[in-house]
Amino acid sequence: MKQKMHPWDSFWHRSVPPHALAFTRIALGLYLLVYAGLYLPHLGMLFSNEGLVMPLYLDRFPAFSFFLSPPSPPVVHIIYALYMLCMVGITLGFWFHLSTFGTLLGSLYIWQLQLHGFATSYNRILLLCLIVIFFSGAHRTFSLDQRKRSGSFFDWEPISILPQRLITLQITATFLGVALQKLWLPHWQSGEILAYSYISRWATPVARWYAQLPLTLRHYDSVVWVVKILEILCAVTIWIPRLRIVSILFLSSFLVLVGVMLSIWWFVFIIPAFVMFYRPEDVLLWFHKQWGDRISKDPVKLTK
Repeated sequence: MKQKMHPWDSFWHRSVPPHALAFTRIALGLYLLVYAGLYLPHLGMLFSNEGLVMPLYLDRFPAFSFFLSPPSPPVVHIIYALYMLCMVGITLGFWFHLSTFGTLLGSLYIWQLQLHGFATSYNRILLLCLIVIFFSGAHRTFSLDQRKRSGSFFDWEPISILPQRLITLQITATFLGVALQKLWLPHWQSGEILAYSYISRWATPVARWYAQLPLTLRHYDSVVWVVKILEILCAVTIWIPRLRIVSILFLSSFLVLVGVMLSIWWFVFIIPAFVMFYRPEDVLLWFHKQWGDRISKDPVKLTK
């Protein structure tokens, strides 16, 4: 007779299907490719010794100047091509560990060359996601590695639920942290900061159009307080099955609106990751219903 797991152990340590994490891996890889592709026209200017670069560690570690100095434009293009190739590897689940490590290494290298002045919560959550999925088994289905192991792209092997929990808890902490900051930061006690944001350099044409509407400051006050309250509520209710879909819809809409109004699209990669708040077993059943016999309900049994 199979012994029932303690709820604590079931939450943190049970073996589960990898489909929710694999879906997140694919979405993350595609997002990284699109994001990295935005820099392609400006690689020489941003990251080479012929551009405007600000290496972070060059003066601190002169012994490693060969690695920390900005390379020539041809070398930059080679490094960046390998960097994006690693992102393709994450997306396809091909040489997954090497691809994830290469993406991590490439991200840190490029960050220290030029982008370190703009490190935000986005950089930290992205770094955590890459580190966690490296150890997660996110390539145990929907991957070329799995096809090589078992003969089918759709076969799967159980993984630990722990990596999935770590990422979802970080997402929860991100929304809670942002909302709690807004509760006590002086500039977020009214809607004035939002009104000014819609005419700032971050504002999009949509935001500038909105700012020209005959709206009072009280309107912006209301929007700020509604967002603060709902961010906190949804960060909690996303863990409650009956309220999960409503929470996901609000948080997704919030992230999209931040992009539409303020050109801050960096956090949209969180939206596909919301699938990890569902039970992995339910995600497997959903994929099975969509694709039928291609996805078995039972894990593949590999033999040595």
